[in-house]
Amino acid sequence: MNPPMINEGIASAPARVPHEWGLKGLPTGHHNDCLRVLCYHRVGNPHSAGFKGFRPAFTATADQFTRQMQLVRRLFTPVSLQQLVLWLQEGKPLPRRPVLVTFDDGYRDNGDVAWPIMREFGIPGVVFVATDHIGTAKPFLWDFAAYCFQMSALERIADPLIGERNLSTMAARHASTADWVAAAKRIPGSERWTAAQALADRLDVSPPENAFAGFYLGWDDVRRLSRDGLEFGGHTCTHPILTQLPTAEAQDEIAGCQARLTEELGRSTLGFAYPNGSRSDYAVEHEEAVRNAGFAIAFTLEPGPLRLQEVRQRPMAVRRIYVGFHDNAPRFIAKLTGMSRLAAWAQGRGSRSDRAGTAYENHDDV
Repeated sequence: MNPPMINEGIASAPARVPHEWGLKGLPTGHHNDCLRVLCYHRVGNPHSAGFKGFRPAFTATADQFTRQMQLVRRLFTPVSLQQLVLWLQEGKPLPRRPVLVTFDDGYRDNGDVAWPIMREFGIPGVVFVATDHIGTAKPFLWDFAAYCFQMSALERIADPLIGERNLSTMAARHASTADWVAAAKRIPGSERWTAAQALADRLDVSPPENAFAGFYLGWDDVRRLSRDGLEFGGHTCTHPILTQLPTAEAQDEIAGCQARLTEELGRSTLGFAYPNGSRSDYAVEHEEAVRNAGFAIAFTLEPGPLRLQEVRQRPMAVRRIYVGFHDNAPRFIAKLTGMSRLAAWAQGRGSRSDRAGTAYENHDDV
């Protein structure tokens, strides 16, 4: 099957890019000596009928993702995680303008929707999975909260994390969900699921056991996709924010994740991504724990791109470019070239879409 056609506006974007976004005017080294690591979560339609999960987890529709992958293929050189590690460990050269495409969490649509598009364009990728959720219907905190807010028959709620809220419209329910998830991430990890169950009780909702069936990849899926060329890496066992755990528990989350992946795939995995991924979500001791667990490289959600020299200097804290639902072609290219990061720096602040953890902290992209 031939790659899908893109619309005229996107198709002409590469021709406009040098003039509008400064590709031509920037030093050559800015492109050739930089690594771009894209971070996605879910790919699909959060507005589909009957969907009851967390809408901001979607970072692109299938059409958006197709156009973005075509731009990646036209303007940059996609590389695999293995290529990146071989460069890091053995000095094997990388191509000009390398870009790595990554996904966090382990949603089923990574394999069902995103991977066929990437494979069609010959683009490698890696999925960082939270191993305790793979092959189960055990929800992530944000999907559980979203289900409860959407399914409640109540029109008002008072919750300790977000105060009193009007739930008379679906838009209000979505906004309350986003605010609750952001607040829940600020409380100790050991208290989060207690707070979630209390939320369900206040909303008078009890999700059935199969409410989240099919949300996440199964281990058979992981093995099949791995044989097909999609790479996998670690994202802890249960997706905690590591800095909110005692050091020993954080080490267990990291080492246990690698152990489960090794058991299921028959080999250790190369890469790890820190849950949430902002500067306050991991520390030097977690970088060391990742290294001790046998991972060769680890990724944050501090905004990229970054120079290859920086990757060598700190391979356990490689910055990524968060891709969001409202990233049209110019905005997507601006992120890839570092223009959006430069503009935010010049203004003395990070833009909403470029700050670490946008998908689950600021919720501006769905």
